[in-house]
Amino acid sequence: MKQRQQILKKADSSATVSEEAQFQSHPSTHKTQQQTNTPLSQTEAENQEFQQQQIEATKLAIQAKHGTITPEGQTQLTLLQAKMNDVLHRRVEQGAGFGHNLENIALHHPDRIPSVQAKLAIAKPGDKFEQQADQVAGIVVNQINQKTIQKQGTSQATTSQNKESNVEEANNSAANSKQIFLSNYAVAKELVHGIDETLPKEKILEQLLHNFKNISFKYTMTYKQGVTLLKGTREGDCRTLAEAFQTVAQEYFGIQNVTVAQIKKPFLSEAPDTLYQGRKRNCDNGKRWFFQNHYWATWNNTVYDVLFLSNKRPEVDMARQESPLKSMFMPEGEYFETEKGKVVYPRNHEYLTIELGMFEKLKNFINNLGRWLARDMSSIINQIKKLLSRGGNNNSDFESLIREVQNNKTNEINANNPK
Repeated sequence: MKQRQQILKKADSSATVSEEAQFQSHPSTHKTQQQTNTPLSQTEAENQEFQQQQIEATKLAIQAKHGTITPEGQTQLTLLQAKMNDVLHRRVEQGAGFGHNLENIALHHPDRIPSVQAKLAIAKPGDKFEQQADQVAGIVVNQINQKTIQKQGTSQATTSQNKESNVEEANNSAANSKQIFLSNYAVAKELVHGIDETLPKEKILEQLLHNFKNISFKYTMTYKQGVTLLKGTREGDCRTLAEAFQTVAQEYFGIQNVTVAQIKKPFLSEAPDTLYQGRKRNCDNGKRWFFQNHYWATWNNTVYDVLFLSNKRPEVDMARQESPLKSMFMPEGEYFETEKGKVVYPRNHEYLTIELGMFEKLKNFINNLGRWLARDMSSIINQIKKLLSRGGNNNSDFESLIREVQNNKTNEINANNPK
């Protein structure tokens, strides 16, 4: 009589490996018997052997169904089926059975996935064996799917927890870094005071710029590093202020790409007084500024001129020379020419200006008189220096000096050519 083994019909192909792993994880009855050291009866030994053959045949049958069985596995499956058929027929003839109903020959454990019934008798489609196989397959697939869902849920929960943990660690790290920053830079506490860190970056920088007016900074026009100011030395120049602004913005507020820009050449400016202690405008008796260079901070194309607490670059009249020119007329022997026709020259700790046209007129006049007034040239130059020391923007003083020199020249000519 032709015999066949029924196999699981509804196990999804993607669950093959998981199903085999379930079978492999079942502890054997043999191991339990070894642990109790109780000799097995012949019937128990046959039951145990049949169960092992059943498990192995079921695994191979699942592989055959999904097309993953090897030629060697197919041969092994055929041999196992033959062996189990022989046992079943012998027991049926003997009327002994296995101590179990042949319909439920597979051992079931409530804490394990049910083992698959290896049905070796000829079956019709839809009979009770077919229905039993369908039920078992459904149980196996459901358990596999549940475990997969549980693993995915556990993985997602773990990932979410890890993200939350990483965010918390990052926040704690940032808070610790800020505390360390403030402990290292005492003045920085005053600069960040009252600033809402949840505001947009440009608003934070505006408030930071505004806070610089409250730190009692002394503008000495002498450069000191920005960190020196933050540590407590409250003096320096425009570069000192710009570097301090950059350091707080980047290291405390985390606003990157704040840079320090500069004008490298000397220039004259109509910029207003600063709000800091120290020097007032240093040119023309407090009317203008003359700078050898200037520095400010910038971010996202916005100017943060910390010296003038402004978002605009100062209007400048650039000097044509980086190094000063020399002239015997100037009180300290040097001067600068600007692009807008000014001559700037130092006097003590400040600067004065005259119009370039007047300065050129004075030079030409003296050069023309040189051959006539060689004896009095030194005296005339001293008079010019005194005049420039009082300020070179008074035209009446220059005209008076020129008239005096012209009169001297006329008097000398008349003395040399008597009638």
